[in-house]
Amino acid sequence: MKASALLALAALFFLACSSSSSSSSKTNYSKASPSKANADKTSYSKTSASPSKKEKEKEETLYIPLDMPDICQNIDFNANKDMQKDCGVKPISQQAYNSTPKQRYLVEPRQASLVKTGDKIEIRFPNSDPIPLNQTQLRGVEFDESRRLSKIENTMDYKEFFNEKKERFKLFKIKINSDTKPIVENEICFKVPATSAGMKMELLTCDSFNKFVKKYAK
Repeated sequence: MKASALLALAALFFLACSSSSSSSSKTNYSKASPSKANADKTSYSKTSASPSKKEKEKEETLYIPLDMPDICQNIDFNANKDMQKDCGVKPISQQAYNSTPKQRYLVEPRQASLVKTGDKIEIRFPNSDPIPLNQTQLRGVEFDESRRLSKIENTMDYKEFFNEKKERFKLFKIKINSDTKPIVENEICFKVPATSAGMKMELLTCDSFNKFVKKYAK
């Protein structure tokens, strides 16, 4: 009887130890598994992360000279880097770019252009001094790099006549549509000087232009 009781107690002790060991293994596994899963997720996240915007290649900010030859005027210098040196184009800092002259050519007269430096805009004609324009005379015209590649589709109305004193007048009106919507039609009028020496176009109000044309032009 005593021997049987001892055997029974030994069997119960063995079962208790076996159950405790199994429970401890499960606990350790449950603690280890999430850590391993998180490590796998972290590793995957680092591998699949896309490059940041700063790492992407950026277009250079360029200094574009004024009065470039015709062959250089309609070139995208970021896409055609081999033309930069020949056309006098060079990289500059963004801060310096804000005060760099930006130019857009008119369709007519030929080689006439608008130049913006900071907040100031002027119109330039060939062989003539630049003429400053105010914001009311030129509204909605943009000067970003993409616009530089296309000329401004403007029109020009040229009139030449004599008054009653036999004085010769040469006047013209330029109409420039804005890039913005709705379109703003900018009208700017000029008087051509009587002499070509020290030539400088004179600004004329378009009301005066219309009166002169109505009275003297045939």
